[in-house]
Amino acid sequence: MEKIKIRNASLRKSFIYAICSTVAIVVLLSLVTIWSCLSFRKWLLPDSDEVFLNQTIVYADGTEKRSQMRVKLGDEEQQYPEIVAYEDGKEVIEPEKKIAKYSVDKIENSYTELTPKRKLAYGVTGAAMVGLPMMYSLVGILICAFWFYRKKLDMPIRILMGATENIVNQNLDFSVEYDCEDEMGALCTSFEKMRKALYENNRKLWGMIEERKMLQASVAHDLRNPIAIIQGYTEYLQLNLSAGKIGKEQMANIASNLSASAKRLDQYTNSIRDINHLEELEIAPMPNLLPDLLEEISDDFTVIAKAKGIEVVFENSAPHCRVMIDTQVFYRILENIFTNALRYAKNEISLSFTYENQNLITVVSDDGAGFTKKALHTEDRYIYTTEQSEEHMGIGITISRILCRKHGGTLSLANHSKHGAKVTIVIEALTVS
Repeated sequence: MEKIKIRNASLRKSFIYAICSTVAIVVLLSLVTIWSCLSFRKWLLPDSDEVFLNQTIVYADGTEKRSQMRVKLGDEEQQYPEIVAYEDGKEVIEPEKKIAKYSVDKIENSYTELTPKRKLAYGVTGAAMVGLPMMYSLVGILICAFWFYRKKLDMPIRILMGATENIVNQNLDFSVEYDCEDEMGALCTSFEKMRKALYENNRKLWGMIEERKMLQASVAHDLRNPIAIIQGYTEYLQLNLSAGKIGKEQMANIASNLSASAKRLDQYTNSIRDINHLEELEIAPMPNLLPDLLEEISDDFTVIAKAKGIEVVFENSAPHCRVMIDTQVFYRILENIFTNALRYAKNEISLSFTYENQNLITVVSDDGAGFTKKALHTEDRYIYTTEQSEEHMGIGITISRILCRKHGGTLSLANHSKHGAKVTIVIEALTVS
């Protein structure tokens, strides 16, 4: 049988692990990116500790002279050259100073001091601080989704699709195994249970169809003799009755034979009805003590056999225990098989009981001619009979086989070394305390 199997970790744990890992990686990359961009932008901008030192000198004649110098805070002790004016290479003697004013302007926006290239780099880093974290989030979601689907969903989905295709093609000879305690594992387990149920239902259905075919063939075979007898007598009466060639004694004999054939047809009809009812029969096991039940059955069969001069050899190796068994079904199975053995036995019928592996095994054998090769060839099927009587019509073994299956067992036919028939009955009988 083909096996579809996979082993994996928990779906929920894997999902949480994937999400947490993705979030952690995205946050870490975003922080590193933002920190790097801020550091780069800080490097691009002038030193924020620098200021503009403004000097305004008011002369005695009322004129003013302004000058500006870029200095760094904390460098107050540094000496700066005095601002003087030159004309034709000679220092211009300035008018007498009246007052000098000083002011400091803080550099509020250093961006204006950047070169065009640095301004472009500054803008790109600003966009990167916003765009890169968004890109990390999007790529992280895609990678997380792809990894989770690839590792946790892809294989079980393909397994279920393959299983579905097999079921559509009416192929149930496979199994679905997903050894994982997660939602997909539960789904695959449920699917496998459904497949087993379908397989079992199909097997039972085909078995029922096969049994129906065999039953129809068996019935057609068994009905042939009484119908032929009735047809033969009818034709005989049509040819000789009008001519007055049939006497009263002969007429009575014909009527008796027709009546016997009609009764046989009625018995066939009742047997077929019984088999149809078996399909609706429900097994009802009840606790029973094995030695008492088996001895009671053996006593009943011994009385029946003595009436026909047949000896019954009883062997019981079943232990003293209480088991679950439907006594009515079990008795009916044994009665059918024992009646069949009683019909063909010459002097002795052996009845033995054993109990193994929660199964009650019964073997019924006789010292008769045994089963024909045709009967043994139709093992596990309906039995064809060539010799008919009111007591046995070939339906008893069929009924017993159906009842054995309903009781969780089997019925098999064989011939033992003494050339007699041997029927082995196995039914499920669970031990109870």
